[in-house]
Amino acid sequence: MLNRILVGREHRYEELREGITMSLYINLTLLAVLLVIPVNQAQSRIQMVVFVVMATLALLAAHQIAFRLSSRFMNSGVVHREVPRLLLAQAFGAATAAALAVVPIIFFGNVGIWLSESLLLAFVCTIGFLASRSGGATLWRATGYVGFLIVVVTSLIVFKHYSGA
Repeated sequence: MLNRILVGREHRYEELREGITMSLYINLTLLAVLLVIPVNQAQSRIQMVVFVVMATLALLAAHQIAFRLSSRFMNSGVVHREVPRLLLAQAFGAATAAALAVVPIIFFGNVGIWLSESLLLAFVCTIGFLASRSGGATLWRATGYVGFLIVVVTSLIVFKHYSGA
């Protein structure tokens, strides 16, 4: 019985790690894409939402194919029984990231892109801060790390805004 409880906790840890990893991966990728995509007023909300959702699905599919192949490779061609649950956790993480990017665009159109960028950055900063603190970093060091991320990404957002991209 105790072995089942311990194994259950280990699997929940793996699922949570996979979900957070995928969410961070999609967050960072969508943030990069939104920072470089030229935005014009001719684009509709639907076009932008479809773009973000399709980018998310493409990234998720690529990652899950790689995950399945590497899992089979590491298990001599056998699919481990935990793989479907880990893939589901990854899909949930990707959906979380997509929601952060899409919801502001749905409500505010192209103007909502800056809010999408801000939400994606806030998620990454939150996880970065928590990871730094759980790793033993001081409050100042963790805050400095997050501050650095905010300065870099905000600089890119401002540059994009003033460059007309």
